[in-house]
Amino acid sequence: MRKILDKFVTGFFVVILGIAWYCSTKFYIKPDRHSIVVYDVFGKEIKLEGVRVDFKTRNVAQSYISEYKKRFPQYNFAMAIEVPKIKKNTIPRILKKIHR
Repeated sequence: MRKILDKFVTGFFVVILGIAWYCSTKFYIKPDRHSIVVYDVFGKEIKLEGVRVDFKTRNVAQSYISEYKKRFPQYNFAMAIEVPKIKKNTIPRILKKIHR
């Protein structure tokens, strides 16, 4: 009897932790694009000729920012991240799809 109870308790906690893990990672979305924003001495956003501004990964954008800071010391560079819109799959929305 004790072994069955131990397996039941262990299974219960495994299921609870699995549900908690699924709910915590369900809405995490990686950014689609990273862009470089260029600012002049006065803090106004500008566009420079010959500066690549759109990237797919953060590391590449960060590398280009450090290179551009060496090449153009009179300008400031920042990274902007574009995150896609998150759609929540709430129960009423699921029920509306089923009902149609």
